[in-house]
Amino acid sequence: MRGPAPRRRRTAAAPIASGMRWLAIHLPALPLEVFAPAADGAPVALVEPRRGVPRIRLCNRQALAGGAAPGMGPAAARALLPHLQLVRRRPAREREALEGLANWALQFSSQVTPVPPRSLLLEASGSRRLFGGDGPLFAAVRGQLEPLGHQCTLVQAATPLGALLLAREGQDLQLTGLDGLRQALHPLPLERIPLPRQARQALHGMGLACLGELLRLPRAGLRQRLGAGPLDWLDRLLGRIPDPQPVFQPAPRFERGLDLLCESRQTQALLFAAKRLLAELGGFLQARELGAQTLHWRLGQGAAGATELRLGLLRPERRPEHFMALLRERLEGLTLEAPVRDLALRAEGLGPLPGASLDLFEGPDAQPGDRLLERLRMRLGERAVSGLQWAADHRPERASRRAPPQDPQQTPAAAPLAGPPRPLWLLPRPQRLETLRGRPCLHGPLTLGLERERIETGWWDGQEIRRDYFEARTRDGERLWIYRQVAPPRQWFLHGYFG
Repeated sequence: MRGPAPRRRRTAAAPIASGMRWLAIHLPALPLEVFAPAADGAPVALVEPRRGVPRIRLCNRQALAGGAAPGMGPAAARALLPHLQLVRRRPAREREALEGLANWALQFSSQVTPVPPRSLLLEASGSRRLFGGDGPLFAAVRGQLEPLGHQCTLVQAATPLGALLLAREGQDLQLTGLDGLRQALHPLPLERIPLPRQARQALHGMGLACLGELLRLPRAGLRQRLGAGPLDWLDRLLGRIPDPQPVFQPAPRFERGLDLLCESRQTQALLFAAKRLLAELGGFLQARELGAQTLHWRLGQGAAGATELRLGLLRPERRPEHFMALLRERLEGLTLEAPVRDLALRAEGLGPLPGASLDLFEGPDAQPGDRLLERLRMRLGERAVSGLQWAADHRPERASRRAPPQDPQQTPAAAPLAGPPRPLWLLPRPQRLETLRGRPCLHGPLTLGLERERIETGWWDGQEIRRDYFEARTRDGERLWIYRQVAPPRQWFLHGYFG
């Protein structure tokens, strides 16, 4: 006789997110940080209407130290700080800034999710191993954000909602496992939970004040009081069910703008503002393992229009400090007709970085010659510094042409044609020489070398030449390159100098 079937013991399902790590970055002052920070540390406050009355919503550290505070009227704040700068909120700039920071964050994780209006989520399981642990990852993220003028709160937790909710509380946390997450969530007030107004009032009527007290109630009762939506939200918060996050898809190219708090013509102030855009560009390029070969800067000057700057590099680059050095060279030689109000940066010519061998003393990618040429091009203009490229033509005037200096994409059209040596320094136009008893003269009679080079070519394009070239020396030993016309009147000309 068979006995009663054994009762199956119900066990809780294994948490879906127990092996995941999420890093939430909350930027509480982003509406104020979309403006480039003032180089002189001036007090700044963001003004936004509240029920039709303008009120201060955010203040920078200098404004807070001077007595301004959120909720204060602009007139009262100006009474305390006569030099307080007031700015209005720019929602479009906030969206652009959050997208720019999402591009920047791709260097820390391949899965980044912007959470408007002021937060980012990073799937950090692999990043922890890459950076050597939670501490180094936190230090790397904060070490790049704070120099750019961003206040941030960082929280690592096992679920994305949990990390995000705790980051908005304003305290850095590194939580391991679901138990640590639940313990940290328990003290949070019920106002942090997205509940219908009637459900929130009912819970307060029951004497509940925090999330931990809510979670102690029976699940069936919670579903009856709150409904399925809030209960599913709680399950995702606690890791009971999956919570997939949309993955940020970066734009194919980098293009960002930034407003200045104070219009300025000063190079240092413009560089101070450009630093943030270049840092975002560096993260954008590093995440894709690419470099940029051309930077387009637009300096907006209000009604006066804009000044366009093109910074062309000899090879792809991604280091912000190198971009900054080139921009400094260009700005120091620039005269602005009107003060600058905003900056915009667009990167083009994206491509893989060229391979470089490791140098024993200078490290990887040591190209001092290239760096010097780029700085000269920024200071003097790109057309003022160029290289030479061989051309398959016997005529000296056409045997070479201008080309970008050491451009890796350019290859010589032809090798130099064989023949007697020619000087590198040619005159723009041949200079006619006087003669004395049939001998060419330049500050006295010249001594001709024995070797002669005859050039007869160009009949097909109407630029025919017929010349006999000689190497000649002056009385002081200076080496010249001269020629005599083959056809009458057989005059002599100076065409170049040997080194």
